[in-house]
Amino acid sequence: MDNQHSEWTDKEKLGQTIRLLRLTNNLSLRDLAERSGISYSFISSIEKGRFSPSRDTIIALGQALEGADSNELLMLAGFAPHAGLVKEESSLYEPEVQFILRAKRDLTPKAFKTFMRIAEQTKKALEDE
Repeated sequence: MDNQHSEWTDKEKLGQTIRLLRLTNNLSLRDLAERSGISYSFISSIEKGRFSPSRDTIIALGQALEGADSNELLMLAGFAPHAGLVKEESSLYEPEVQFILRAKRDLTPKAFKTFMRIAEQTKKALEDE
C-alpha cells in the first residue's frame, strides 16, 4: 500500500469512528455540532474523510461524544495524545511515544516511512548485540 493511500485510509478511519460514535449516541450532525461547537458541515466533511481536523477540534468532538476516547481519536489523526487525558501509567504518556507520534504528524509520509525503517534497523542491531 502506498503512503498516500495509507494517509487517506487514516482519515477515513477517523471519520468512520466519529460517525459511529455519533450514531451510537443517537445524535444528528446538528446535535453533535451544538454539543461540540463545531459546524455540522465540517463534522460531515470529517466523517467523509475529506478534511483532517485540528487537535482542538478532535478534543471537542471527543468530549461531546459519550463513550469516545479522545486520545484514540487524536492518534487516528496522527497527533500525540493529550497529556491531561492520559493516565499516568499509560505508555502513551512516555516522551518517546509522543516523539514518534509527533514525527508521524510532522513528516511527509515518505520521510516517516524512512524514519520508521531506520528505527527498526537500529532496534534490530541493538537486539543482536
